[in-house]
Amino acid sequence: MFFLWIVLMFHSIQGTAQEKIVSWPFPINRTHAGVLLGNGVQGLMVWGGDNILNITVGHAGFWDHRGGNDFASRANFAQVKNLVQQNDEPGLRKLFFYIPKAGEPDRPQQLSAGMCQIKLPKSYTLTKADLNLLNGTITVFIKNSAGKTSRLQIEQSIYTPVSFITLPVELVGKIQSTLMPMWQFNSTELKTMGIVAPEIWRNKSIEGFTQTLPQDEPLAMAQYTKGSHLLLATNVGVNAASKVTGLLQSSSVLQFRQQAANWWKNYWGEVARISIPDKELQEVYDYGLYKQACATPPHGLACTLQGAFMEEYQLPPWSNDFHFNINAQLIYTPALATNRPQHFKPLLELLDSLMPVFRRNGQLFFENPDAIMFPHAVDDRGQAIGNYWGGTMDHATTAWVALLTWQYYQYTGDTSYLQRLTYPLLAGAFEGFWSMMETGTDSTGKRQFGLPISVSPEYGGGLEGVGRNSSFQLAALHRVLNILPEAAKLLKINSDKRWSDVKLHLPEYSVVTTPYGESSKNMPARIGLWDGKDLEISHRHHSHLAGIYPFQTLDVTDTAHSKIIEASYWRWVHAGAGGWSGWCIPWASIIHNRMGNTEAAVSWLHYWKQNFVNEGRGTLHNTTNLGMGTMNEPIWAKEIGKGKKNHEIMQLDAGLGAVSAILDLLVQETDNGIYILPNRHWNWKNVSFQNIRTVGGFLIAARVINDRIISIKIKATSNGKLKLYPGMGEPFLLNGAEIKSDKLEIEMSKGEIIELKPTFK
Repeated sequence: MFFLWIVLMFHSIQGTAQEKIVSWPFPINRTHAGVLLGNGVQGLMVWGGDNILNITVGHAGFWDHRGGNDFASRANFAQVKNLVQQNDEPGLRKLFFYIPKAGEPDRPQQLSAGMCQIKLPKSYTLTKADLNLLNGTITVFIKNSAGKTSRLQIEQSIYTPVSFITLPVELVGKIQSTLMPMWQFNSTELKTMGIVAPEIWRNKSIEGFTQTLPQDEPLAMAQYTKGSHLLLATNVGVNAASKVTGLLQSSSVLQFRQQAANWWKNYWGEVARISIPDKELQEVYDYGLYKQACATPPHGLACTLQGAFMEEYQLPPWSNDFHFNINAQLIYTPALATNRPQHFKPLLELLDSLMPVFRRNGQLFFENPDAIMFPHAVDDRGQAIGNYWGGTMDHATTAWVALLTWQYYQYTGDTSYLQRLTYPLLAGAFEGFWSMMETGTDSTGKRQFGLPISVSPEYGGGLEGVGRNSSFQLAALHRVLNILPEAAKLLKINSDKRWSDVKLHLPEYSVVTTPYGESSKNMPARIGLWDGKDLEISHRHHSHLAGIYPFQTLDVTDTAHSKIIEASYWRWVHAGAGGWSGWCIPWASIIHNRMGNTEAAVSWLHYWKQNFVNEGRGTLHNTTNLGMGTMNEPIWAKEIGKGKKNHEIMQLDAGLGAVSAILDLLVQETDNGIYILPNRHWNWKNVSFQNIRTVGGFLIAARVINDRIISIKIKATSNGKLKLYPGMGEPFLLNGAEIKSDKLEIEMSKGEIIELKPTFK
């Protein structure tokens, strides 16, 4: 370790080096306001009130796969282009629309397991729940009528889908524990999908249920009392009931505890840790790291919108699927900078297994044998979900997935996926764009490539959402073109001459100059959604600014683009946040930070926490406070108990995206190099961090004391060249030697550690 991690002590997170406690007061009246515990397969949400403790249980991978939209067997780009040019929206909808068979759902759907409800004697009341972030242990405090406090502890096996509740001695044999299948809450809807009621069974002292599906493997959930422990197990697959029985009978609480303790100790020993003078954002970061551990561990399944944290009261929204047009990227990107790139492994393995599906999509849709195509939303078999044709044909999705896998290589140096996954994705994304492009001339008569039919994600649901040269897709293609030559060189593959030709003659973005607001003339040129299309409304997908982030094809300091970028930024600010969803705000924070407006970046993260995070730290898609946006819900903290059916929507993306946004405030990476605290908030006088990983596998630590950077330490995990802007002024000291520059360029060897200090006394 470079230096001791300073643990902040404040109202909601407190403790020693062995404890980092987050507290929930009871009553906790909703599932998604509850305390989370997960191992990448089984997810728990703990909530309740009075003498009733509810444990909602989800098991990742319980899919009803019926209803996948095989759009590529019916639609191709030539047809889409023709229908768009004919202004035939009904024809477009028909081309992409999937009509399910009678009694089948219209899309694949991931389903929850259900709930375990524990009734304590009426003389007991739940008072609070403490979550220790450092070891994944939930302690529930209960008080009896005489005022005596007891503790009930909830823990989970780290490698198997088994959880265990340790009861206080005085309650052993005195509680009532009931399993409540997901069917019990959703039977009407499930019946319309052809799903029948679960089988309830008992095997000696083990009781459980098995939920079957018409065409997919069943899920079983069971409970077993063993001394002072109540064990809960789930499993999906053939003979699921016998498997959960075997899990429960062979379970060793002592072994589970030791395995979990070792895993959590290793996690917190490696992960990037920070200390910032902002209590709210410190908690956002720390709890985000905890959720990363629960949702995306390397031994789990690839994480969907909600991961294993699926509610029992409704079918998870949007099928709890993989959304690859930003949401999956928000969930996984922080694993790189937080120094846990191994969390990518389940996702990389899933993508690798689905390559035949995405190759077929590309070959059929683009009529190009070398193209690869990702729809924006898929299940774990790669089947397209839903009928949204604009999202399905958004080819920037493929490019963004390719970029995500390339970033894994950049941060780790691991070449094991380059040849079989990353390079094919990059090349296949290019081939799809190649099939979309036309060649024409620009206003000066020079040859120019263009995308005649393109979309900007989720902007307009029909033909009004289609235009020429979507800036989002142009930026995605330019990013692919930046990477392809380097990837080809690594793999000793000849470069394709088309790459350089397209890069040279493809616009960086579309441009608009139409008036907005109260202005009527002399409007500065700015980036459009597509040719002639300005950002006319507040919109949740900041797609046209993707060249700033995440694709980073635009340098905000480049004089060739800086005025246009600045005008685009202020137009975006003018449009406001009324149409934003929760997941888009961390992305917005990063854009503000990249524009040098760190105070705005920090303020928007506070806005997100206040308006898109519920009272139980659940990260929501819609605002939790009425009047703060058009994507809103009832204020569920006030509505529950009034007979209104809950439909609160939790997603993991914003919470993990906020981790990336906070790290971007500390260490910012661009193609020009690595910047340490480049636009530090004026009130962040004392800051420290360690183990922030960068491209090249460098681990960076720094300390700021009394408003001055006093130390930066860098460790190389592989051989490579470091280009760093330390922010110490000129000159600074490298291992005691004076460097007369404001930047450092140095070759480092694996295992080498260097230290930078300022020259001031």
